[in-house]
Amino acid sequence: MVSRNKHLSKLPAGYLFPEIARRRREFMAAHPHARVISLGIGDTTEPLTPHITAGLLKAASALSTPQGYSGYGDEQGMTALRHAVAEKIYRGLVSGDEVFISDGAKPDTGRLQMLFGAEVSVAVQDPSYPVYVDSAVIIGQTGGFNEQTRQFDGIVYLPCTPENGFFPDLSTTPRTDLIFFCSPNNPTGAVAAPQAAGRFDRVRLGQSLDHHL
Repeated sequence: MVSRNKHLSKLPAGYLFPEIARRRREFMAAHPHARVISLGIGDTTEPLTPHITAGLLKAASALSTPQGYSGYGDEQGMTALRHAVAEKIYRGLVSGDEVFISDGAKPDTGRLQMLFGAEVSVAVQDPSYPVYVDSAVIIGQTGGFNEQTRQFDGIVYLPCTPENGFFPDLSTTPRTDLIFFCSPNNPTGAVAAPQAAGRFDRVRLGQSLDHHL
């Protein structure tokens, strides 16, 4: 019998955002007149602008014609879109061949973990977006969930507190193969200040680059 990935059982509960949504629904059912500011998954609150939907309708309609049907696109994303991103967003600083269109940063983070495998050590900001921790757990880079610390064994957690400007001090960070930085940090919203960048530069100057990256 083929067994499932044993590391999935390390995750103590379901994904964070469905759990937040469940608790929000229960609270609203019990307090229907309450005004709730959701800190769950980031979602849009305003409708798309007409020129966006018009473009979507035009492209969808074209797929029903022999002239407009395209089939599978390039693996790296539509060529025209990649060149438009390079020209209009990056203003020619990169070429279209250097642009990659993906289905989002969250699945890309999981793919990045698969690239490095289960033998690497990982550090994450604390608090951090859950995909950094969960993907490391699923790929097998961690130990089990520690009920006392409410953290996973084998991960180096970098405290982000008001005292350090919500950015870890890399000069005191233990050696790991990978460090996940998120700036602006999700969920704190803090951006790495120049002082934090200076600490990062000193670490790179004092040690070999692959010691921390």
